[in-house]
Amino acid sequence: MSPDSRSQRLLVFALIASQFGPPFMFSGVAVGLPALGAELEAGAVSLGLVETLYLAGSLAFLLPIGRLADASDKRSLYKWGLLAFGLCSLLIATLSWVPAILAVRFLQGVTSAIFAVTGTAILADIVPAPQRGRAFGASIGAIYTGLTLGPLAAGWLTEAFGWRAIFIGGAALILAGFAVISALLPAAWRRPTRPFDLSSATLLAVTILSLVAGVVTLRQGALGPALLALGLLLAAAFVRWQRRLEARGADPLIAFGWLAAQRDLAVALLTQAMLYTNAFSSIFLFSLYLQVSLGHSADTSGQALAIGSAVMAVVAPFAGRLADRFRPQSLTAVGAGAVFGSALAALTLDATTALPRVIAVLALQSLGFALFSSPNVTLIMNSVDPSATSLASALAAKARSIGMVTGMLLTSLLISLTLGDDPVERHPFAFIGTMTTAFTVLAVVTGAAFLICLSARSRRPRRA
Repeated sequence: MSPDSRSQRLLVFALIASQFGPPFMFSGVAVGLPALGAELEAGAVSLGLVETLYLAGSLAFLLPIGRLADASDKRSLYKWGLLAFGLCSLLIATLSWVPAILAVRFLQGVTSAIFAVTGTAILADIVPAPQRGRAFGASIGAIYTGLTLGPLAAGWLTEAFGWRAIFIGGAALILAGFAVISALLPAAWRRPTRPFDLSSATLLAVTILSLVAGVVTLRQGALGPALLALGLLLAAAFVRWQRRLEARGADPLIAFGWLAAQRDLAVALLTQAMLYTNAFSSIFLFSLYLQVSLGHSADTSGQALAIGSAVMAVVAPFAGRLADRFRPQSLTAVGAGAVFGSALAALTLDATTALPRVIAVLALQSLGFALFSSPNVTLIMNSVDPSATSLASALAAKARSIGMVTGMLLTSLLISLTLGDDPVERHPFAFIGTMTTAFTVLAVVTGAAFLICLSARSRRPRRA
């Protein structure tokens, strides 16, 4: 092996390993939410916002950052994103005022968008196209390993030291990864070669925040419905503005006309958004269900959630290798079917359900996401020109975030309507009814995604 090849492989390994830290915290925070709520007297809606605002911050800035990365230096952005994420984690650990925690969580979501977009794009730049499935599979495997160990570590840390230890431990991991990447990844910031559309980015951020605020305040008179209506109007205005920019020959955040012409890319993005409505909302629901409705400890809940993530960590790299050898559409169809089956199985859970049965539902869902994720990312990244890898990565992350935010907004809406902002531990049995309603809607959405995947599998692949 030549020195260049050795250094290149070391860099690829470091990039993949650095994907471990953020999901480690992402899943761990869900386990610590009941303890956070008890200490700071935060209600169910506020606890949902701890995760929803994180996802909203990521969703609002994924595409602007993707455009900025393609026009400037994605390597510098990747390193800055890791550093900012770690510092936000340390700051949250020092706070005791819920509104301040929510504000920093939104900012942390923005920083997560930076390395979510640039990490996959840097891998696509380094790894040849015939080997990308393996690289993306290993990267997703690292993410799922973080998702696996996050609940385990968070459960132990919460029991031993309290919820703040989750953020301190996560910050240590992220900052250690930043130090390693800084040493291995050369970068030189350059000014963007294309203008940055600040108006589109601002409009998108205000749209998402309006929708989130509308869901939270839905029971507070006319304010909630008004904010929801404003968010929907702004969403329509955003789409119209992007189409107008595209018609003028400008550089919109989303070129809807171009995207509509890329059939395979559009289908892959659509199914990713639909399937991921069931991703984090189910983790949030199961964490509260296990601790509040079934009475298990944070440690036990973390172990149960970790088993599902462990399935993803093991299967995702294998699925990535299969995507290099077989049609990825076939693998995505199998994965979507498994996620759909897990949503149906979740409808049968009640106050007497044994822990092994809950773990089986989580394992089936995790198997589905593992079989779907790597092949679908391979489809997306191989469907665009090499000059647009950051944009494709941003679109993939955007679709995933749209799904997760939609799922969490739905969950927050149902909790707001049924429980209000009362502490969720006061309503253990009413929460089960809310969870069942949420999984009913999620089953409909993921079932539709499964049918779309089956349809895509039956079509002949088009040449890029």
